Amino acid sequence: MTSYRPESKADYGRVIQFRPRIDMSRGSHSGNAPIGDAGPEYSPVPDLAKYECPESDDDEYRHRMTVNAIAAAFTSVLILAGVWIANMMAHA
Repeated sequence: MTSYRPESKADYGRVIQFRPRIDMSRGSHSGNAPIGDAGPEYSPVPDLAKYECPESDDDEYRHRMTVNAIAAAFTSVLILAGVWIANMMAHA
């Protein structure tokens, strides 16, 4: 397959120069009303403290690590079973 080579500079294409956007901090926001308190501490997301977990104990950490180890072992068994089945199908 041959590559395309333009014959003249006009065939290379055109570069379009974009103008920078207007700085929104200088003027008004084109008629948009301000949204709530726009201070540095304002957040449109409600407080998420009610979803936070209390301080974790060593027992909870140990339980999570045990569950992770069981999940890793189960995943390894599934992978080994899949490889074994693929080998059996390839040799059949």
